[in-house]
Amino acid sequence: MTTNVDWPGRGPTWLGVPALVVALVGVLMLADVSYRQNLGHELLDGGGEAVASSVQVFSGRGGLGDVEVAFRTDGGREVKAVLAETGTDDEGMPEGLQAPAPGTRYAPPLTINYRRSDPTVAVASVDAQEWVADRRTPVISRWMIAGGLAVTLVALAGLTRGARRRGVAWWRWFSPAPGD
Repeated sequence: MTTNVDWPGRGPTWLGVPALVVALVGVLMLADVSYRQNLGHELLDGGGEAVASSVQVFSGRGGLGDVEVAFRTDGGREVKAVLAETGTDDEGMPEGLQAPAPGTRYAPPLTINYRRSDPTVAVASVDAQEWVADRRTPVISRWMIAGGLAVTLVALAGLTRGARRRGVAWWRWFSPAPGD
Protein backbone atom coordinates (compact mmCIF):
# COMPACT_ATOMS: atom_id res chain seq x y z
CA MET A 1 0.00 0.00 0.00
CA THR A 2 1.39 3.40 -0.90
CA THR A 3 1.30 6.33 1.43
CA ASN A 4 1.08 8.93 -1.31
CA VAL A 5 -2.33 8.62 -2.94
CA ASP A 6 -2.78 10.53 -6.16
CA TRP A 7 -6.40 11.55 -6.13
CA PRO A 8 -7.11 13.87 -9.07
CA GLY A 9 -9.59 16.58 -8.23
CA ARG A 10 -8.84 16.66 -4.51
CA GLY A 11 -7.92 20.37 -4.55
CA PRO A 12 -10.94 21.62 -6.52
CA THR A 13 -13.26 19.47 -4.41
CA TRP A 14 -11.87 20.84 -1.15
CA LEU A 15 -12.35 24.33 -2.55
CA GLY A 16 -15.70 23.91 -4.29
CA VAL A 17 -17.73 22.13 -1.63
CA PRO A 18 -17.21 24.73 1.15
CA ALA A 19 -17.81 27.51 -1.40
CA LEU A 20 -21.11 25.89 -2.36
CA VAL A 21 -22.06 25.67 1.32
CA VAL A 22 -21.29 29.39 1.72
CA ALA A 23 -23.54 30.16 -1.27
CA LEU A 24 -26.38 28.06 0.18
CA VAL A 25 -26.07 29.78 3.57
CA GLY A 26 -26.22 33.11 1.73
CA VAL A 27 -29.45 32.03 0.01
CA LEU A 28 -30.99 31.07 3.36
CA MET A 29 -29.89 34.36 4.92
CA LEU A 30 -31.34 36.34 2.03
CA ALA A 31 -34.65 34.47 2.25
CA ASP A 32 -34.85 35.10 6.02
CA VAL A 33 -33.98 38.80 5.84
CA SER A 34 -36.38 39.32 2.92
CA TYR A 35 -39.21 37.73 4.91
CA ARG A 36 -38.42 39.87 7.96
CA GLN A 37 -38.21 43.09 5.96
CA ASN A 38 -41.47 42.37 4.12
CA LEU A 39 -43.25 41.56 7.39
CA GLY A 40 -41.79 44.68 9.02
CA HIS A 41 -42.94 46.89 6.12
CA GLU A 42 -46.38 45.29 6.13
CA LEU A 43 -46.92 45.74 9.86
CA LEU A 44 -45.44 49.23 10.10
CA ASP A 45 -47.23 50.60 7.03
CA GLY A 46 -50.62 48.90 7.09
CA GLY A 47 -50.87 47.10 10.40
CA GLY A 48 -52.38 48.15 13.67
CA GLU A 49 -50.41 49.56 16.55
CA ALA A 50 -51.07 48.80 20.20
CA VAL A 51 -49.41 48.92 23.59
CA ALA A 52 -49.14 45.54 25.28
CA SER A 53 -51.06 45.27 28.53
CA SER A 54 -49.10 42.18 29.57
CA VAL A 55 -45.63 41.00 28.54
CA GLN A 56 -44.14 37.64 29.53
CA VAL A 57 -40.67 36.56 28.39
CA PHE A 58 -39.46 32.98 28.30
CA SER A 59 -35.78 32.83 29.12
CA GLY A 60 -33.80 29.63 28.78
CA ARG A 61 -30.23 28.41 28.52
CA GLY A 62 -29.98 29.56 24.92
CA GLY A 63 -30.93 33.13 25.82
CA LEU A 64 -34.21 34.86 25.22
CA GLY A 65 -37.04 32.74 23.85
CA ASP A 66 -40.65 33.55 23.10
CA VAL A 67 -42.19 36.86 24.12
CA GLU A 68 -45.89 36.48 24.89
CA VAL A 69 -48.00 39.62 24.86
CA ALA A 70 -51.61 40.56 25.50
CA PHE A 71 -53.05 43.65 23.84
CA ARG A 72 -56.28 45.22 22.70
CA THR A 73 -56.82 45.74 18.96
CA ASP A 74 -58.30 48.90 17.41
CA GLY A 75 -61.67 47.15 17.45
CA GLY A 76 -61.43 46.47 21.19
CA ARG A 77 -60.71 42.73 20.89
CA GLU A 78 -58.32 41.32 23.53
CA VAL A 79 -55.60 39.24 21.84
CA LYS A 80 -52.79 37.07 23.21
CA ALA A 81 -49.92 36.45 20.81
CA VAL A 82 -46.31 35.35 20.64
CA LEU A 83 -44.17 38.02 19.01
CA ALA A 84 -42.53 37.11 15.74
CA GLU A 85 -38.75 36.62 16.01
CA THR A 86 -37.38 38.45 19.00
CA GLY A 87 -34.07 40.10 19.80
CA THR A 88 -31.67 38.99 22.55
CA ASP A 89 -31.27 42.01 24.84
CA ASP A 90 -32.68 40.31 27.93
CA GLU A 91 -29.99 37.62 28.27
CA GLY A 92 -28.81 36.77 31.76
CA MET A 93 -32.33 36.41 33.12
CA PRO A 94 -33.19 33.35 35.20
CA GLU A 95 -34.82 30.48 33.30
CA GLY A 96 -38.59 30.35 32.93
CA LEU A 97 -41.55 32.53 32.02
CA GLN A 98 -41.42 35.96 33.67
CA ALA A 99 -41.96 39.66 33.22
CA PRO A 100 -39.08 41.45 31.49
CA ALA A 101 -36.80 43.56 33.66
CA PRO A 102 -37.39 47.33 33.58
CA GLY A 103 -35.33 49.16 30.99
CA THR A 104 -34.86 46.12 28.74
CA ARG A 105 -35.95 45.74 25.13
CA TYR A 106 -39.36 44.20 25.86
CA ALA A 107 -40.15 45.99 29.12
CA PRO A 108 -43.57 47.64 29.37
CA PRO A 109 -44.83 49.85 27.88
CA LEU A 110 -44.12 47.72 24.80
CA THR A 111 -45.44 49.08 21.52
CA ILE A 112 -46.32 46.35 19.06
CA ASN A 113 -47.53 46.24 15.48
CA TYR A 114 -49.98 43.56 14.39
CA ARG A 115 -51.70 42.38 11.22
CA ARG A 116 -55.25 43.72 11.20
CA SER A 117 -56.66 40.61 9.49
CA ASP A 118 -54.87 38.26 11.94
CA PRO A 119 -53.84 40.02 15.18
CA THR A 120 -51.90 36.96 16.37
CA VAL A 121 -49.20 37.97 13.85
CA ALA A 122 -47.47 40.64 15.89
CA VAL A 123 -43.98 42.06 16.29
CA ALA A 124 -42.43 44.58 18.66
CA SER A 125 -42.19 47.96 16.93
CA VAL A 126 -38.50 48.20 17.78
CA ASP A 127 -37.84 44.88 16.02
CA ALA A 128 -39.89 45.84 12.95
CA GLN A 129 -38.02 49.14 12.64
CA GLU A 130 -34.65 47.38 12.91
CA TRP A 131 -35.64 44.82 10.26
CA VAL A 132 -36.76 47.52 7.82
CA ALA A 133 -33.62 49.61 8.45
CA ASP A 134 -31.25 46.64 7.98
CA ARG A 135 -29.32 47.26 4.77
CA ARG A 136 -26.19 45.34 5.73
CA THR A 137 -27.48 41.75 5.97
CA PRO A 138 -28.94 41.60 2.42
CA VAL A 139 -25.66 42.91 0.99
CA ILE A 140 -23.61 40.36 2.96
CA SER A 141 -25.88 37.50 1.88
CA ARG A 142 -25.71 38.56 -1.78
CA TRP A 143 -21.91 38.68 -1.61
CA MET A 144 -21.90 35.22 -0.01
CA ILE A 145 -24.04 33.88 -2.85
CA ALA A 146 -21.99 35.53 -5.60
CA GLY A 147 -18.63 34.65 -4.07
CA GLY A 148 -19.60 31.09 -3.23
CA LEU A 149 -20.96 30.43 -6.71
CA ALA A 150 -17.93 32.02 -8.37
CA VAL A 151 -15.47 29.90 -6.40
CA THR A 152 -17.64 26.81 -7.03
CA LEU A 153 -17.54 27.47 -10.78
CA VAL A 154 -13.76 27.91 -10.70
CA ALA A 155 -13.43 24.63 -8.79
CA LEU A 156 -15.79 22.90 -11.22
CA ALA A 157 -13.69 24.18 -14.13
CA GLY A 158 -10.60 22.74 -12.42
CA LEU A 159 -12.33 19.38 -11.99
CA THR A 160 -13.42 19.18 -15.62
CA ARG A 161 -9.99 20.29 -16.88
CA GLY A 162 -8.33 17.57 -14.80
CA ALA A 163 -10.83 15.01 -16.03
CA ARG A 164 -10.21 15.94 -19.67
CA ARG A 165 -6.47 15.75 -19.08
CA ARG A 166 -6.94 12.18 -17.82
CA GLY A 167 -8.92 11.30 -20.95
CA VAL A 168 -12.42 11.33 -19.51
CA ALA A 169 -14.82 12.92 -21.96
CA TRP A 170 -16.58 15.94 -20.47
CA TRP A 171 -20.05 14.51 -21.10
CA ARG A 172 -19.35 11.24 -19.26
CA TRP A 173 -19.07 10.74 -15.55
CA PHE A 174 -17.23 7.45 -16.00
CA SER A 175 -14.36 6.04 -18.02
CA PRO A 176 -15.14 3.20 -20.42
CA ALA A 177 -13.65 -0.17 -19.60
CA PRO A 178 -10.56 -1.21 -21.54
CA GLY A 179 -11.50 -2.77 -24.83
CA ASP A 180 -14.81 -0.93 -25.18
